[in-house]
Amino acid sequence: MSKKEDAEKGIINCPFNPGYLKLLLASHGMRIEESIVDEIEQTLKTRRGVSGGVELILPGDVWVNVPTEEDFAHASPLTLVKEKKKFYITGYGNRIEVSIVPQPAFYEKVTSRGTPYYQIAVLHGGEVHITPTSRCSFFELNANCVFCHEREKFLPIAREFITVEEVLEIVEAAFNDNLADTVELNIGYYDSEDRGILHLEPYIKAIKRNFDTLVSVDVQPPATNSWIDRTYAMGVDKISYHMEIFDKAIFKNLCPGKEKEIGWQRFAEALQYAAGIFPSGTVSTNLIVGLEPAASTVKGIDYLTQMGIMPILTIFRPLKGTPLQDTPVPEVDDMAPIFGHFYNAVKKSKMNMSWSKNVSTYLTPLESRFFAGEDARFQVVMQNIYKTKVGGKAVRGYTGLRRRLKVKEVEDSFESSGL
Repeated sequence: MSKKEDAEKGIINCPFNPGYLKLLLASHGMRIEESIVDEIEQTLKTRRGVSGGVELILPGDVWVNVPTEEDFAHASPLTLVKEKKKFYITGYGNRIEVSIVPQPAFYEKVTSRGTPYYQIAVLHGGEVHITPTSRCSFFELNANCVFCHEREKFLPIAREFITVEEVLEIVEAAFNDNLADTVELNIGYYDSEDRGILHLEPYIKAIKRNFDTLVSVDVQPPATNSWIDRTYAMGVDKISYHMEIFDKAIFKNLCPGKEKEIGWQRFAEALQYAAGIFPSGTVSTNLIVGLEPAASTVKGIDYLTQMGIMPILTIFRPLKGTPLQDTPVPEVDDMAPIFGHFYNAVKKSKMNMSWSKNVSTYLTPLESRFFAGEDARFQVVMQNIYKTKVGGKAVRGYTGLRRRLKVKEVEDSFESSGL
C-alpha cells in the first residue's frame, strides 16, 4: 500500500506521541464500533479493567484503561474499531493499531471457600492487587471521598475478611499463569492507631514466606511513626498513603473523612517519615489531576519530590454514582505541561523510576517523559531490565538486605515502647 493510500485511509505512519494518546483516551474515553460491542462485552464479561474501562496496549508498550460507559465517553472523538482481526483507535483522521488486554481465565476462578477471584483481586500491570476486606469506615461515617465509589466495589464480597489461605491461592494462580510477579494489598480506612496495617500483617508475612516477590501496601497513614517502622519490618517493600489533593482547602472539601480523622498535615508528616525508611521511589501518594488548579498540582509535585516521595498522577474520572459524576473531564492540553514538569521533577530528585511498570490507570514517571522533550533512554533501559525476572530478583535481593539491616532497630524500638 502506498503512502498516499495510507493517508487516505487515515493510517499513521509517522512517529506520534503515545503519552498524549494515553492522556486523551484516559480523560475522554472512546466509543466502541457497534459491530464489535458484543465481542468486547463477551471478552471482558467479568471485569472491564480496574476502573470499569477497557484495557488497551498502545504502540511502545504503553498501557491505558479507557472509559467506555460514562456519558463523556459516548461523546468521545475516538472510536475502537476492528479490521481483519486487528483493533484500531480512529479519530481526528488517524488510525492507530492497538491491542486489547484480554480477560484471563483467572477472573473466572473461585477460592477454596467459593469466593470468585474477581471479587477480591485485580490484575494490574504485572501486579495482582488484592483487597482482603470489604471494610472502609469512611462510608460508615458518611465521610467518604466524594469522587470514590469504593462501596460499590466492596459490596459483592460476602464476608468481611478473606482468609490468608485464599489470598495465597490467588497469588499462586496469578504467578503460575505468568499474569503477575508482585503483589499489592489494599485496605480502606480503619479507626485505629495502626489504620489497619495489623489486619494486613498476616497476609504480608504469609506472602513473603511462600513467594519470592515484592509486596506493596495501600493504606491510610498511622497515628504514630512507630507503625511505619513496623510496616517496613513486617516485609512491606512499597507503601502508599494517598493524599489525593495537595490544596488544603480542596482536600478538606473533597476528602471530608481524611480531613477529619487524619488531616492533611499528618499525610505530609507520614509520607516524609516513610521516605526516610523505605528505598528510593517506593513511597508514593496520589495527586488527582483535574480536581485542583494545575498550579496547585505542580506545587504538590515539587513539595513531594523534594522529600523523596513519588507522586502518582491519576487523571480525574467522573465515575457514575458519585457526586462528581457530571464534573467536566480535564483537557489534555491543560494536563500535558503538568506531566512534563512531573518527569523533570522526579528526574531531578534522582528517585528510582523503575518501580512502576505497565500501569494503565495513570502515567508512570517514565511515561511522562513524552511531555518533557527528552528521550530518557537510560531510564527506558533500566525499566526494561527491571521487567525481566533477573532484574526483579536483583531488586528483591537488595530490598531484603536493606530490610535486615533495619529490622533489628525497629524491633528494639517496639520493645522499648511496649507495643
